[in-house]
Amino acid sequence: MPKADIHSHSISQNLPPTILTIFGATGDLSADYLIPALLHMDEHKLLPKTFKLVCVARRPLSSKGYLNFILKKSRVLKKLSAAKKASFLKHLIYYSGDFEHIEHFGGLAKILADQDLPRVAGGKAGRGGKHQCYNRLFYFATSPQQFASITKILKVSGFLTACAAHERKVRVLVEKPFGFNLKSSHSLNELLLKYFTEDQIYRIDHYVGKETVQNLMVVRFANSLFEPLWNNRFIDHVEISVLEKDGAAGRIGYYDSTGAIKDFLQNHILQMLALIAMDEPYNLTAEFIRNEKLKVLQGLEPFTSEKLAARLIKGQYLDYKKEAGGEDSQTETFFALKTYVNLPRWAGVPFYLKTGKKLSKKLTQISIHFREPVRCLFEGCAPNVLTFQIQPDESVHLQINNKIPGFGVKLHRADFEFGYGRAFKGEIPGAYERLLLDFLEGDQRLFIRSDEIEASWKFVDSITEAKEFKSLPIYSYKPGSNGPKEADEWIKRDAKEWWTE
Repeated sequence: MPKADIHSHSISQNLPPTILTIFGATGDLSADYLIPALLHMDEHKLLPKTFKLVCVARRPLSSKGYLNFILKKSRVLKKLSAAKKASFLKHLIYYSGDFEHIEHFGGLAKILADQDLPRVAGGKAGRGGKHQCYNRLFYFATSPQQFASITKILKVSGFLTACAAHERKVRVLVEKPFGFNLKSSHSLNELLLKYFTEDQIYRIDHYVGKETVQNLMVVRFANSLFEPLWNNRFIDHVEISVLEKDGAAGRIGYYDSTGAIKDFLQNHILQMLALIAMDEPYNLTAEFIRNEKLKVLQGLEPFTSEKLAARLIKGQYLDYKKEAGGEDSQTETFFALKTYVNLPRWAGVPFYLKTGKKLSKKLTQISIHFREPVRCLFEGCAPNVLTFQIQPDESVHLQINNKIPGFGVKLHRADFEFGYGRAFKGEIPGAYERLLLDFLEGDQRLFIRSDEIEASWKFVDSITEAKEFKSLPIYSYKPGSNGPKEADEWIKRDAKEWWTE
């Protein structure tokens, strides 16, 4: 079977002139994800034909100096050929300004306005030339505390104004964390909706941009084999695990005030759960997909005091307190959680959710555990398991029972595997590359709507803001282990075991 080219994409080349402004352009997010993604998109001709990238931060740098700064800072980028640098610099404009001072941004307003001037031969501005209005896209790659001042800059400096020649598209993309509880997320939504409509706001969760996460809907809804079985009659339980080998060292200040539940459950894990548990949308437009995800998030069973103690295990790796600089830190770096979705399709099906830092491996996977056959004719029947491995080695696995060759009938569970790396040629696009492309094109299907965010926080608040949450024991575990032994004992009480081990 011929391999498909994963970079075949021509829509973006036909987009109107576009100018993308990144606020917070010297931070780790820009250095490790955004600029590498844009460089890769430029190399594969995935950017609009007429495209400008304005990078905004406090450091006084030239455009060339900024690119060199990123090359030194980035963990991903090491060197670029002279040709690639020259190609990218054609798009790049660097601007220095402090987000707390609106008066710093008059020059940036002029840069954006200058792009809309009529063009004469040779690309220079002048009278009598072709008028080009750039779509204006803004990326908030900063902490949420700066969203208010940046939004005010956009409004007061005239960045959101219309274009005299034709309709201008204005969009804003905001990074997580989107609040730290329901109240703060609601305030952020109100702030953004004061200046933008919902269809202009793109709330990003990069996990949703990963190829295997996107493949969840395809496997379910494009194969008659699975969707009829995707319910409580045939599924015993679901496990979603996000395991990390690294600790919290690089972002310890933020992490110690947040913890694993707010950091990973509210966004990455609940978004994957919503895609797994959603009903089939009427069509593949953003509105219908997000409506179905919202039903799942609103259907999550909130925690009571009794349920919290029975369904949550917290852990903290040894030496975390030293890293955090406080011997009294009770921040969880690991959690295991059992929850239910109160929808007819999932009545009685437990969802086991787990994440942790400084574990034995880096692994993100979702496993769907089907029920054992009601009546098995053979000895040793095992449940079928469908696994989506999100990272590393993006792949899909289906475990089924087979006969071992030889006399008699003995069963063996075998793995049917589909691996992205083997099936498709070329490098798999990164999540940020996929999401940036959708942002340029105005496709919101992989972005999060405000009511999804608030439904997620409402569920998380039922855990972290409960009086009993802080009094629950926090179990220690060794770095490089599988987490606290109490998490293994806890799931065994349900006659189950972690599929990650």
